Amino acid sequence: MKITIALCDDDVTHVMLIKEYINSYIRWQDVKDEINILEAYSGEELLSMTNGKNIDILFIDIEMKGLNGIETGRIFRENNKDTIIVFLTGYKSYALEAFELDSFQYMVKPINIEGFYKILEKILCRLKERNAYEEKEKYFFVKTRLQLHQINYQDIYYFEKKLKKVIVDTKCGAYEFTDTLQEITQRLQGSTFVRCHHGFIVNTSKILHIIEDEIILRETKKTIPISRKYKGDVIDALSKRLFDKW
Repeated sequence: MKITIALCDDDVTHVMLIKEYINSYIRWQDVKDEINILEAYSGEELLSMTNGKNIDILFIDIEMKGLNGIETGRIFRENNKDTIIVFLTGYKSYALEAFELDSFQYMVKPINIEGFYKILEKILCRLKERNAYEEKEKYFFVKTRLQLHQINYQDIYYFEKKLKKVIVDTKCGAYEFTDTLQEITQRLQGSTFVRCHHGFIVNTSKILHIIEDEIILRETKKTIPISRKYKGDVIDALSKRLFDKW
């Protein structure tokens, strides 16, 4: 899972401190997620930097020159409904305003590393729960000659390339349509699917075993090939999936 964290504070020292807390937590817990950290030193810079980007977590100071954290948070929230916002401040007087902006947490400075770890752990757990729920609710659309089919990700076993056609094997049967595996890979969202062979994309949640150059699928016990070129990608995807469960 890719996670983007934005830090906003006009105190450079404090931005560096929070960044070090995050990095030390990643090392301590051996976090497997891909973490991207953005740094902004004013509300105006944050809004400009994050415009059009998907931000998962925002740590923002309230007392800043120019736009303060509350004002920045109001503008930021308009286009970032799902971002988890944590307000940082030296005073408790802003608690109600922070609450009205649907913030996740209100932390009073000075922030110690133990308290920060606890907050970050809760946030990462919430993101994983949300990601798991969204994965279950995603659909792949297949247009055949007579009909448009809406297929839940959890019902798909694999995609197989056959000449100019693609076959998607599902719990409800197989559907044939015109497409390429490269285009399908771009359409698929999240980390549920992975390329395992030049002619196959597999649903990682359906993998029961990998034996030499074959993948055995759970439920159907069907086998599909796995090539040396893609085997590492499949193993990495399975490892991340196992980590996310915990």
